[in-house]
Amino acid sequence: MTGAVVRGLFLDNETVPLGGRATSRVVDPADGSVVGEVAKGTGDDARAAIDSAARAQPGWEAVGAAARGKILLRAAERLRARAEELAHLITREMGKVLYESRNEVNGAIDNLEYYPAFARTHSGEEVAGLPTGESLRLLWLPRGVVVGITPWNFPAATVTRKIAPALLGGNTMVLKPSSATPLTSLLLAEALRDAGLPPGVLNVVTGPGGELGPALIQHPKCSTVTLTGSTASGIEVLKLAAPGVVKCLLELGGKAPVLVGRDADLDWAARATVWARYWNAGQACIAAERCYVDARIAEPFAQKVDTLVRALRVGPGLSDHVDVGPLYSLGARDQVAKDVEAAVRAGARVSVGGGAPGGALARGAFYLPTVLQNVDDANPIARDEIFGPVLPVLTFADWDEAIRRANESIYGLSSYVFTRDVSLAEKAARELKFGETYVNRVGPETPQGYHAGFRQSGLGGEGTVWGVRDYLQLKSVYVDWKEPHRADYFPPYP
Repeated sequence: MTGAVVRGLFLDNETVPLGGRATSRVVDPADGSVVGEVAKGTGDDARAAIDSAARAQPGWEAVGAAARGKILLRAAERLRARAEELAHLITREMGKVLYESRNEVNGAIDNLEYYPAFARTHSGEEVAGLPTGESLRLLWLPRGVVVGITPWNFPAATVTRKIAPALLGGNTMVLKPSSATPLTSLLLAEALRDAGLPPGVLNVVTGPGGELGPALIQHPKCSTVTLTGSTASGIEVLKLAAPGVVKCLLELGGKAPVLVGRDADLDWAARATVWARYWNAGQACIAAERCYVDARIAEPFAQKVDTLVRALRVGPGLSDHVDVGPLYSLGARDQVAKDVEAAVRAGARVSVGGGAPGGALARGAFYLPTVLQNVDDANPIARDEIFGPVLPVLTFADWDEAIRRANESIYGLSSYVFTRDVSLAEKAARELKFGETYVNRVGPETPQGYHAGFRQSGLGGEGTVWGVRDYLQLKSVYVDWKEPHRADYFPPYP
């Protein structure tokens, strides 16, 4: 996709003409060029999309899970045929290097192929041990219309991770993508339509969240809202959902710790930590946000990390031989710069990076991969989420201290451990209060695992059968076939 395009909303499997609606630009953060324009949907558009999804839901539920799963599988094939087009679009919309965009497309396809397996294997339960003639069944039923609010940092993988289990379960969805990356969501919707998805099952409304969010979440037909975003955004969603008691599935912020023991394979731990921090220019909820290193090996580890970070190649995501692309916007770059400046004022020392590049990259949203040494727990950079290529390094004296300090965070999404000692690894796996712990490896997560956060990192989760059930509701059916029926607990009492 090389030229700029203008797109309307996606409603009932059709692209709605602009019809006088205002538009917003989608900008390539590498150079500021315009990738396309999309309609700014209104509150009326949002309500129309929910109404459409509500009309489509009973028919979609009626076709059965196996038929729904087959459509998801066909959609995966449609995406595979357009994989390179989608990867280039992701890079142009949000800046990540093309290699990572291709991997993300593979992850999106994987989601569409994984969840259909539950179409024939997910089941309810028949309760045993009841009196003869009585039965109790537990049935999993769709929740109805789901509102999906998705972020810019993984605009394909995150979207399909929500669409696939929700639609497989018999729900319909209205998707509100990030205003920075709406074109990716529109392409995904086209792939699902071309795979045979009935009209209204998936609608996409683009535009500002401030107007669309309340109209979507507070619509009486909205049963569930699923959001991936900041903790602040999650709190706003909870406020909007509270009056209607709408179920919320929230994947929110993170401050993933890395614990490096003195017995770790330092070469591997350094390489893995660098990947976990600077992947996607540091713009990932599971990114390594703070690194705790045993003080006895802190110096050699720091040298290895600094050497690896200096070697990272920064540039536009579509260029060859680039490791780190731009941040998704100039505003994001400026915020990272402010965070680093605040960290230095609080005592941190920049050992690598520490600013925006000059020359041809100066006009883009680039920030140099940065390492901060001499960081302590009181430094804001060790507490607050920083969505950018900056690694704070701290030291610890013993494993109990490292676990305690890692847990002293409002966030609890992902964590990383590097040690050859099985007992230390198992201790960390049990005691780190995070939804995920990676031992001697890094992410990203797989749909076979349950991706969920503790504390202010979220509610609910994604992946596995539990991720499917988060989009369903459990119903109990009591039956009594005996005659005469028992009535000794009715008044008048014996």
